[in-house]
Amino acid sequence: MAEVLGPMSIALRALPTGVDGVKLAQWRLREGVTVQQFIARTAAALGGINQEFVQKWGWLFSITEMDHFEYPDGGTVTELPEITDMDDPDMMHGTTIGHQIDLRPYGGAIGGSRRYFRDARQPQIESTLRVIVNRAKWRFERKLFTRLFTNTENAIGASGYDVPFVRGSGGNVDFVPAAYGGQAFDTSHDHFLGIDSDTKQRDELLNEMAETLEEHGHTAPFTALVSRADVAAYAVLTGFVKFTADVVTVIDRGAESSGNQLFARGTPMVTDGAFGYFQSDYGLIELRAYNRVPANYGAMVKSYGQLDQRNSIAVRVHPDEGFGLAIMAEKTGDDKYPLKKLNIEFEFGVSVGEDRTNGAAAFLDATGNWTNPSIG
Repeated sequence: MAEVLGPMSIALRALPTGVDGVKLAQWRLREGVTVQQFIARTAAALGGINQEFVQKWGWLFSITEMDHFEYPDGGTVTELPEITDMDDPDMMHGTTIGHQIDLRPYGGAIGGSRRYFRDARQPQIESTLRVIVNRAKWRFERKLFTRLFTNTENAIGASGYDVPFVRGSGGNVDFVPAAYGGQAFDTSHDHFLGIDSDTKQRDELLNEMAETLEEHGHTAPFTALVSRADVAAYAVLTGFVKFTADVVTVIDRGAESSGNQLFARGTPMVTDGAFGYFQSDYGLIELRAYNRVPANYGAMVKSYGQLDQRNSIAVRVHPDEGFGLAIMAEKTGDDKYPLKKLNIEFEFGVSVGEDRTNGAAAFLDATGNWTNPSIG
């Protein structure tokens, strides 16, 4: 029969004078991790986060070892002239422009004394690893979003630049896209749009970004990155398409004038952050919401698939290291515990891809002007 503990019986179960319960618990909870186990666990965790980076953001970026891109510059296109068998065709040459991708290492470390590895508790080690991994996520995602949402050029060396999408004139690397489909562009062409909130709303914001991509030959479906603070505002747009699970029965509401009447069964094309579609004038747009996007801002890209070289963002890696977090061991002279610490490093750089037309950003504001946001 189970006893009911009263004040005296509880006290009798307390540790005697001279015995520290905390120290006893620390001893019993020690892990006794070997160097091999420690490295293996760390490597497994880092391998998982590297895969997560690709799974979560691979639709947006590609991986390259190149330190720069070079591509045609100029908006004028003329037809090839007609020739005969007696003509000697004129020799031609194109003009090019380019941009660089910076490469910087970032890192943290896990480690301690010989006795730390011998007596540390596994949750202590895992907690430290989580901190480093979360800081790596923060660094990587902020780099992606900052490049998407800012029209700033970043100097690299004396005359090199990491550049944004097409941004009009006034920079150091002013790019003019080639004419497409009978439409030519000039130095005023800009993919960072100010949307006047006095006369336009979020449906125009999406339509104008989609038009900006479509006029360069990118075709729907597009992906729009918007703020989580604006989800409710997008959900009431006339062209909004709501996700419904396969188990939900959708009833046609006929000519009702209010409420959402458009539904999409099954799962979205990309699940992370996705909350619906918008039927724009230029094709279907998948809507994805993120906390890092400030309210009233949006960006739009055409994804060509996981890590496709045509994607909007290029992530540069060192040819000797590859992509993702890597382990760099720092050793000691102790044969039993030869590891002083594990340096966890992430070396990468972020810029736009070779096609600077595959991306547009917009800001809904009363001034109708673009302003670079602060990315959290």
